[in-house]
Amino acid sequence: MKIPSLSYLALISVLLQVNVLATEFIVKDVSDEKGKDGTWIALPYAFSSDSMGLTGGVVGIANGFIQPQMTIVATVFMGEDILVKNINQAGVQKDNTARSEGMFLAVSGYKPFFSDRMFISLLASYAYYPNQRLYLNGANDSVKNLDEDKVTSVSPLQTQGFNNWTSLDFRYVLPIGEGENDVTPTIKLSRGIALNRDNKGNGLPFTTGQTIFGTELFYNKLTADKFTKEPSVSTNGIRLYLEHDNTDYPDNPSHGYNMIVKASVDFGLANATQSWNSVEAGYSHYFEMPNFSWTRQNVVALSAWTAYSPSWDSSQRGSNTVLDKNAPPMWEGARLGGFTRMRAYDMNRFSDKAAVYATAEYRLIPELNPMHDQKWSPIPIDWFQMVLFAEAGRVAPEYNLATLTKDLKYDVGFSLRALAANLPVRFEMAFGDEGSNMWVMIQQPF
Repeated sequence: MKIPSLSYLALISVLLQVNVLATEFIVKDVSDEKGKDGTWIALPYAFSSDSMGLTGGVVGIANGFIQPQMTIVATVFMGEDILVKNINQAGVQKDNTARSEGMFLAVSGYKPFFSDRMFISLLASYAYYPNQRLYLNGANDSVKNLDEDKVTSVSPLQTQGFNNWTSLDFRYVLPIGEGENDVTPTIKLSRGIALNRDNKGNGLPFTTGQTIFGTELFYNKLTADKFTKEPSVSTNGIRLYLEHDNTDYPDNPSHGYNMIVKASVDFGLANATQSWNSVEAGYSHYFEMPNFSWTRQNVVALSAWTAYSPSWDSSQRGSNTVLDKNAPPMWEGARLGGFTRMRAYDMNRFSDKAAVYATAEYRLIPELNPMHDQKWSPIPIDWFQMVLFAEAGRVAPEYNLATLTKDLKYDVGFSLRALAANLPVRFEMAFGDEGSNMWVMIQQPF
């Protein structure tokens, strides 16, 4: 299968830059005849793309082992050698070969012995990619140029290199609302649909629902190995956030809302490229619609998000970096493009001082599920979900609503999703002005 526009992260990064969970909860499958405490699945995968060549690996997902609220995801992968370019100090190009290889681990929802309200999650990836696309110029009016003869293009810079990152997340369930008496509520599922949550969701903020205060420590280093000096962009810092979830089933809501505010800071310590800061806020709402005779669930899901980087100084270049002074790297701050926002565009295609984004999805779960209703199926898939979506957004050099609401980027797409081992898995195709992208990820985009 040849996928020209497949993201270089695709399935293998799995949870990169995705919230670990909307809330902390325990899932109990009442339709499980064997009464197992946990579920797991291990799947091999393979694909071919222009950016990675033929690549294969295996991914494993385990839910409810060690502790009932925990989820563990791990994958390893390796690709074939593909042709890449190197540039020496004299600017002379030389053909070479490189291949993708790496590993990823995510452990989410671990509750330490010293606290009933704290949950710790770890995400880490060590990987080398033969053809990363780094949009050093991600302005709204920048022009995408994939001409291989322009090897130093900044929209994007195409280079082989490492993309290594780690995130350690501490989440504390505040003793208010649903979290006052029930830190990890049990959600009873029947074929992936919540049974005991009809009276949850859409309540008053903070007096109902679950509210979490989080502290995330992050590190990311990305290298451009096509150049002799192998320049890199590195960041490390702290992210604080407050999240309130007022839905029936956070992994696949049918009604209710979720909101979150974040503040991120890199102090420029250790090997950080430079200091920077950013703030962002998001809101999502879910409306359950009447079922058809052949459906189990119909939901209209709406979401909006905005971000701003106060430290970004576009009037001058940062010291020893290709970034503007005190600007976040292109994967932080106000950015669009990738498997969460503006899915028709490459990962982190647009980045600037400010950004706005909005999306709408129609999610439908049919009664028919060949993988569950047939006894021969070895894979624990509780439902398939068909989705149509549309998105709009833009970045800008200042936070001005008059600017941010004109000359928007748009895309549309469709998705096939499944609940595998109690985690949503999604295959998506999105179409926009710069072409199309396909994504394979876990968890809903919002």
